[in-house]
Amino acid sequence: MNISALVFSNNPRFRITRHLLFWSSWILYDTIFVTISWSKYSFAKAFIPSLFVEIFSFPLDIIFCYTIIYFLIPRFLYKGRYINMILLWLLLSFCYIICFRLYTTHINPLIYSAYGMPFRMHSASFIWDFFDLFSQINMEGALAASIKLGKMWYIKHQELDLMKKEKLKSESDAEDGKIQPVFLVSALDRFEILANNRPDIIPGMIRKIKNLMMYAIYDYNQPKVTLQREIELLKEYIELEKADSGKCINVSMKLPENISTEQISPFIILPLVENSFRQLALIDMPEKYINLDSKLYAGNFAMTISWSKPVDTSTLYNGSNSSLHTISKRLNLLYPQSHKIKIVIKPEEFVIHLKIDLDKAVN
Repeated sequence: MNISALVFSNNPRFRITRHLLFWSSWILYDTIFVTISWSKYSFAKAFIPSLFVEIFSFPLDIIFCYTIIYFLIPRFLYKGRYINMILLWLLLSFCYIICFRLYTTHINPLIYSAYGMPFRMHSASFIWDFFDLFSQINMEGALAASIKLGKMWYIKHQELDLMKKEKLKSESDAEDGKIQPVFLVSALDRFEILANNRPDIIPGMIRKIKNLMMYAIYDYNQPKVTLQREIELLKEYIELEKADSGKCINVSMKLPENISTEQISPFIILPLVENSFRQLALIDMPEKYINLDSKLYAGNFAMTISWSKPVDTSTLYNGSNSSLHTISKRLNLLYPQSHKIKIVIKPEEFVIHLKIDLDKAVN
């Protein structure tokens, strides 16, 4: 089994396997620790009842740890709400201790008596018991959280390294202001697949692919095209992507109207949207979305595009963000000192903000 896939993949097979390994290791560790504490009995005699005690308390441990890594960390730590997270962690610990004391009072005696072993009652000091349980459970919670945060740290460092490599790799083409319309190749590949599966939609797809191909061949070399033309081709490209029945992507668009007189350099908007679809194609998520919001005001074109991503997974897959570096370079060449592009990586989505002063393009 690939170790990297086992640790980082969101494929259900790998996720289940690594979680089973973690919990099996933890139960075995705790069982051995408890077994050794029974000094009056042999290891073999104390091991089985101690194992059952750990297995039956297992659901409490799962609820505690998963609440931390799947609720507190994404909703509070990632968003900088540290005090809220600490208070909720303490509240969660207190609730766990109450439930665990009820468990040890009513369940443990039954298990140990079944194996002819006396049940050891709690310490006379409730405060001592409280802090003892608090330290034990938070050692487990801190271990789960450290694994989660360690994965995130590694992913983000890999992400930064990938960005640097792809930037260097793309600069040679970007120096000449070149950008490869790879969506045409992808569109033709999907066209071949859909020709067999859904022949009824082929005529409409042929027209859209033809329009995109003509635009890539003839209009790409023009210094400017009408913004309306770029928007129309953008709509056709999105329709091609949505025609692929294998994709479940919710696309929300808000596009400007009355733009017939404005002009823009070709292939500025389209590659950004293409990149978002390519990113989502490489992400394993049950629900995916792309939100596109653009407007035109006082000669400025502003667009925000965002798409979903897993909380604990990098958004840069197989170098597919190299187009962002190329687009940024083209903007520097075509709209120097008259554009802004900002890339924001949020816990649950990737966002690109773009603003261009259309009147200050290099002619």
